[in-house]
Amino acid sequence: METREEDWPRFIDTLSHELKTPLTSIIAASGLLEEQLQTSTDEPQRKLIQTIIRNANSLETRLAELLEIVKTGSGRIQLQFEPVDMKSLILGTCLQISPLVRNKEQQLKSELPESLPIMQGDGPRLEQVLLNLLNNATKFTPTGGIITIKAGPQDNGLVVQVTDNGIGIPKDQQDRLFKPYSRINSDRQHHPGLGLGLALSKQVIELHGGKIWVESDTGMGSKFFFFVPLRRTV
Repeated sequence: METREEDWPRFIDTLSHELKTPLTSIIAASGLLEEQLQTSTDEPQRKLIQTIIRNANSLETRLAELLEIVKTGSGRIQLQFEPVDMKSLILGTCLQISPLVRNKEQQLKSELPESLPIMQGDGPRLEQVLLNLLNNATKFTPTGGIITIKAGPQDNGLVVQVTDNGIGIPKDQQDRLFKPYSRINSDRQHHPGLGLGLALSKQVIELHGGKIWVESDTGMGSKFFFFVPLRRTV
């Protein structure tokens, strides 16, 4: 049964409060672990715990923003525009998702040019979009599958592409992908979640003056694209 639109504010408010308590504990425990690892010579371990802390803090911020959106009724997130090095952002995001990829014995390939132009955008929000797309790719790609991320300049902007060789998405269900709380049947049956990731990604990209879309079919894998202009247009 799908959530009615008039129930969303109360649902989001309840969910945010339910998540905040365990998240606070995760941040505290991670901070203590980081202190213990300060004298460690194991650099990969230190980087992993720093990634956990950064993403936990980011999630706490997003929950606060989500609550604010609900309270004000604006339905819009706010962006902070600054110069963004998209190549560094993409490579950093790949590093964050790499533990999930390894756990499923998948391959994550990045096919990037030697350099990408600096753009005006909200770096943390664009990172959030990439994490959503890569996380979905790992979720719907079988063990041993391949995920590829590409990027390149196009029409005074950048196009980023995330490709997988997973289960694919039926044509008749693709229009629902970017709507809040709307999930395709196979997703709902086998994977937990609220169906907010792609809807939030769409809003972020459109607030940058860009667009996001998908090319897929059942059993053929999926290709998710987004385009963002190099300069602020909205």
